[in-house]
Order: sequence, then structure tokens, then C-alpha cells
Amino acid sequence: MGTLMLLLWAIRFFVFKLYESPKYLMGRGRDEKAVEVVHQVATYNGTSSKLSLEDLRSLGDYGKTYDPTNVQKPGAMRALKKKLEVFDGNHVKPLFATRKLAYSTTLLIILWGECEHPLYFRSLILSLRSSHRACVPSVSLIIGLHRDSD
Repeated sequence: MGTLMLLLWAIRFFVFKLYESPKYLMGRGRDEKAVEVVHQVATYNGTSSKLSLEDLRSLGDYGKTYDPTNVQKPGAMRALKKKLEVFDGNHVKPLFATRKLAYSTTLLIILWGECEHPLYFRSLILSLRSSHRACVPSVSLIIGLHRDSD
């Protein structure tokens, strides 16, 4: 399996020419290189492109202007922070916006936890009992469920 992966890796680097994304290059302020890549990809596909640097710049500047002194380097911490932005809590805040909403939301969470918790463990024990008969009696006794007589 390792030999196959090594072969595929070599094919990827020595047979296929992968170009940098023109969108990435334009985002880094390298419009000339982006136009060059578009022409190279068009040539590889057997066509031609009429895009020129003047055509690209005539479309205007969309978004922020590129500032090479303010480039954030990619890194593990930056990637982790970006992934954790999902858990910032802004989508939950409206559930507690007023006193009445906070009360009803809290009540629903507590009731759901009280009702769902025992059902989850009960179904877990039943599924374990049906698949692993030898180890379930000890688990059943710990949780407090009665063992069915066989």
C-alpha cells in the first residue's frame, strides 16, 4: 500500500503541472502572474485566452487593496481560531435576549436533559445487551437496570 502511495505521489509531482489559483494570486496582488496562469491553463486545455492585464485592471478594484506589509501568515493557531469562530455564541444569544425567553429556553434545556438522559442510557444498555451478552450484566448492575431472565 505504501508503494502505491509513493507511486501516486511521484505521478502527481512529475506528470501533472498544477498551477496556483488565479484567485489566490489576485488576492495577493500578483495580477500579472494570475493572467499568466490563465493563459497557461488555456494552452494546456487546447484553447486560448484573450485576457490581458489591462482587461483585468479595467474591471476595477473589488474589496480591499492588497497591502504586502499586512499579510497574515497561514499557521496552525490562525486556522484553529478560524475553526473555533463557529462556537462564539452569537447564534445562541437571541434565545436569552429577554427574561421570558431566557426562562423558557432554560426550562426546555433542563426538561430535555431530564427526559433524554435516561432514555439514551436505557437504549445503550439494550443495544449492548443484544450484541455483547457476556459483558452486559456487570454494566446493567452498575446502572441499576434489572437483568432479564433468559
